[in-house]
Amino acid sequence: MKSKSRRTKRVTNGKTEAPIAGNNDALATAENKIVEETLIAQPEEVKTEALAETTEHDRNEIQDSEQDISESKQTEALVADETESADPVNDELDEKTEAQVVADEVIIAGDEVIDDEEKTEALIVEETEALINEETEALMLEETEALMEEKTEALVEVMTEPYVIENTESLVFKQHKPFKHKKPVIIASSIILGLLLVGGGVAGYLNYQRSTEISADLQNGETLLTEAKFDEAMKAFEEVGTLDSDNADAIFGKAKAYAGLGDFGNARTYFEDTLKRVTDLEKMKQVYNAYIDSEVNAKVSEEALFALMDRAAKDTGDEGYMKRKGEFMVKAPSFNLNPGSYQGTQAVDIIKGDPADKIYFTTDGSQPTTASPEYTAVIELAPGEKTIKAIEVGANGYPSKTIEGKYIISASSESLLENNISGSWTSRSGSYFYQYYFSNGYVTYSYNYGNGSSYSSTGNYQIVGANPNGTIGTLSVFNISGYSIPSTLNINCEPLGDNMISINTRGYNYSP
Repeated sequence: MKSKSRRTKRVTNGKTEAPIAGNNDALATAENKIVEETLIAQPEEVKTEALAETTEHDRNEIQDSEQDISESKQTEALVADETESADPVNDELDEKTEAQVVADEVIIAGDEVIDDEEKTEALIVEETEALINEETEALMLEETEALMEEKTEALVEVMTEPYVIENTESLVFKQHKPFKHKKPVIIASSIILGLLLVGGGVAGYLNYQRSTEISADLQNGETLLTEAKFDEAMKAFEEVGTLDSDNADAIFGKAKAYAGLGDFGNARTYFEDTLKRVTDLEKMKQVYNAYIDSEVNAKVSEEALFALMDRAAKDTGDEGYMKRKGEFMVKAPSFNLNPGSYQGTQAVDIIKGDPADKIYFTTDGSQPTTASPEYTAVIELAPGEKTIKAIEVGANGYPSKTIEGKYIISASSESLLENNISGSWTSRSGSYFYQYYFSNGYVTYSYNYGNGSSYSSTGNYQIVGANPNGTIGTLSVFNISGYSIPSTLNINCEPLGDNMISINTRGYNYSP
C-alpha cells in the first residue's frame, strides 16, 4: 500500500523504523505559520476559508500518522515472522516496545494538532478584531476627508459661478474697467471670502454650543435653588462663571445660594454686583425682591432695611416698595422710667408698642436678640449703674429699633439712715441701763433698774424723714406692745464713724 505521508522511513538492522515526528511537526508548524501570515492580509471571508483549509490539513496529518502506524505494524509483523524462530522472547519485547512508542507518538501528534487548532483560532480572532478596528478608523478618516473635499469643491464651485464673480467685480472693482485681467484675483478673493464665511460659521457654532451649556447650567442651578440644594446650586452657577464671568444671571444665582446658606455677607456682595449689571426693570425688581428678603432674614436694622427699600423704589420706579415698609415697621417699646440718676432702689417697666408683640432685653449693655430673655416683669434696679436695652419683635419676626436706657442708682436717704441705725445701741445713767435694737423696720426697747427689775416693749417703725446723707432722720413707731417705747424717735448719727447716735437727745453707744 502506497503511503500518503510526507514522512520517510528508514531500515536499521533489518527493521523498519517509524519516521521521527518532530521533523514533520516542525514542517507542519511552518506551513501553518505561512497560512496565518497570509490570513492577516486577507479579508475576513478569505481568512475563514484559510482556517477551514488549515483544519482540513491538520486532519490529513492525523490520517497520515495513523496510516504510517498501520504500515509500521505490518512491517514489524513481517520481520517478526522471519526472526521468530531465532529469539521469541526478544521479539515479544520488541513488539511491545514498538507498540508503546507508536501509541505515544499518536498521543503527542494529536495533542499538538489540537494545540495548533486553538492557537490558530485565537490568532484569527485577534487579527480579525485588529483588522476591523483599523478598517473602521480608515473608513472614518476617508469619509471625513471626502466630506471636507466635497464641501471645499462646492464652495469653490459656488464662488466661481459667473454671477458671483460679476457681483464681486461690481462690488470690489466698480470704478476700474475692464475686469478680464483681474478675474484670477477676483476668484481668489471670492475663495478667501468664502473661507471667512466658513470660519464665521464655525465660530457661530462654538458660540451656540457655549450658549447652550450656559443655559443648561443656569436652569439646573435655579432648579436646585427651588429644592433648597444650595451647595449644588452654587457649583452650577460657578460652572457658568467659567464660561462667562460677567453673566448677570449666574452672579444673581450665587447671591441667592449664599442667602440660602445663611452667608448674608457674601449674598449682599453678589446682590450688589448683580444690580450693577442689570438694566431691565423687571429683572431689577427680581434682584431687589430677593435682596430685601435676604436682608430681612439677616435681621438687619430697620434703618438699613428701609434704606434698601427706598433705593429699590427709586431705581425701579415702583412705589410698592414704600408700601412694603409697613410690613416691617414694628413699633419700638418704651421705658416707664426715664434713664438717669436716682437715689434708692428703682423699678423699670418696659411698655410694648403693640400688645401682640414680644419684648427681649439685656441689662449688661449687649444688643438684644430673640435669644435674649423675654420681658415678663418689671426690672428692679439696686444701687449702682445699669444699662438696659430692649427690642420689640412683631408677628412677622422682624425686630423694632433698639431702645436703650442707662440708670445710675444711689442709695436713698432712708436706706442710708436705715444702714446707719441697724444694730444694738446702749446708754447708761447711774444704775439705769437703756437699750434700743433696730432691724429693717422692727424695734425693741428695754431698760433695767439698779434693783434688778426690767421692762421692755416692741414695735414697728417707718422712716418718715431723713437728710440726703441719711445721718439725721425721724422714725414713726407703731404696733407698740409693752411699756414706755416712744411713738416718735428722732435720730442723729453725726458724726459718722464714732459708733455713737443720739435718740431723742439721749446719747447711745453702739454695742455689737
